[in-house]
Amino acid sequence: MTRIGRLLAGLALAGLIVGVPALEVLADGEASHVKETIRHAKEGIAHEKEAIKHLEESIKASGDAHAKEALEHAKEAVKHAEESLGHAEQAVNHQKGKGK
Repeated sequence: MTRIGRLLAGLALAGLIVGVPALEVLADGEASHVKETIRHAKEGIAHEKEAIKHLEESIKASGDAHAKEALEHAKEAVKHAEESLGHAEQAVNHQKGKGK
């Protein structure tokens, strides 16, 4: 369960990292900082996907229903993080289009 806890904490952090760029685009339009934050969020999502693969391998043989449920929640969290990242990227592109 320690791995699952670390995975879920990492996913929560990735969600925070992804959510911040959208707020910053609206607040001050510093596109270079936002782009860097988006790049870090993409890296975080990639790491979380790798962690999910390892978690899948470790619980494959086990019949632990709680671990499998946690894995499904982790996959959903990554999906939502990717959607948030897409929205942040759209916001940056929208700001570029306005000439800001």
